[in-house]
Amino acid sequence: MIIAIPVDKSGKNLLSSFGTSPAFLKIETVTGKREIIENIYACGGCSSGCTDGKNAADLLYENGVEGLLTREIAEAPFLKLLMKKIAVYRIPPQVKTIDKALKLFKEGKIKISYSHF
Repeated sequence: MIIAIPVDKSGKNLLSSFGTSPAFLKIETVTGKREIIENIYACGGCSSGCTDGKNAADLLYENGVEGLLTREIAEAPFLKLLMKKIAVYRIPPQVKTIDKALKLFKEGKIKISYSHF
C-alpha cells in the first residue's frame, strides 16, 4: 500500500495538520521506499485550493497515494480524499514519530476513520 504522512520539508518530523503541511512523506509499505512530496498547495489555509481549485487531496491522488495517516483533518479535505478513494487513518496523539506511526499502521493498530477529526 502507498501511504502518505504530513511532515516538515526535511521529511523527518511528523506534523499534525494535513492541508497546511509543507510536505508529505510517501511510503510504499511493502518495499519501504520513501519519497518526499512538496505540498505545493500549502498556502496557509485557502478553502478552495490554489491552482484550478486543486488542493493537497489532489496532490496525493496524483502521486498514487492510497492511504493518509494524519493526526488532524478538516471535513472538506476528508471528504475529498474519500471521493478519490484514499483511506484516512488517524494517528493517535501520543505518537510522535514517523517510524512509530508506520509501525502501528503495519501492525493494524491505526484504524481507518469514517469521519473527520
